[in-house]
Amino acid sequence: MKSTEQVLSELVKEGYSIVDGLAPSALITGIGKALEASLSELSYGQNSFVGTKTKRMHSLFGKLRELDELAVNKEILAIAEALLGDVILGASVATQIFPGERKQSFHYDDGIYPLPKNYGEVKLGVMWAIDDFTEDNGATIVISQSHGKRGKYNSLKDIQERVIAMPAGSALLYVGSLWHAAGENRTNKPRLGVILQYVDSWLRPQDSHLISVQIEEAKKLGPKLQALLGYSMRQPFLGYVDGINPINLLSD
Repeated sequence: MKSTEQVLSELVKEGYSIVDGLAPSALITGIGKALEASLSELSYGQNSFVGTKTKRMHSLFGKLRELDELAVNKEILAIAEALLGDVILGASVATQIFPGERKQSFHYDDGIYPLPKNYGEVKLGVMWAIDDFTEDNGATIVISQSHGKRGKYNSLKDIQERVIAMPAGSALLYVGSLWHAAGENRTNKPRLGVILQYVDSWLRPQDSHLISVQIEEAKKLGPKLQALLGYSMRQPFLGYVDGINPINLLSD
């Protein structure tokens, strides 16, 4: 397995890094079964960006406990904190790409924030492969070394696209300014993945976890996941309740 230093070096140079075999197969199998049961009740997306043959499920930690172990993976958190400092979960999304889905348009995830073009990185995305990702089934496509170039896609120079083929249980890590897209599914089976995004804790998260995982449910979770969901305080004064760290509310 790659060291934290090696992954960080690749993130800085290329904008992404692949870590194989990061989660045990039994965990990934359990997550896959739980997600497929929930996704079966959902409809496809309504436009080409979210996918007209793609199902997406958001606010995962308010619906499933099977994913908790992925969120607090020690290797991922070590990388996220080394890259960004204090972090919280920005978004959690399951994506199931069905046969016939077309390639998504390229984009970068931190485009949701009104940041200056050359601002430093504030987000780390982690795409977990729940199924094997292949060149034919909708694996993520990245543009190498496109990070740090927020703006219009057609302004990029020397574009080098790479399809991220990786076995189930692996993870693609990519910085928030990296241009990427979901691939086309040319097979006869769906492809399932989970996106967890970690953001610098001074930012408003994309997913309002304090609503989807309310206090009584949050009390059942481990302290690290509680903090990642936003029941935490960025020192010295950001995010308090009555002047104290909100995680104290969960232990009373």
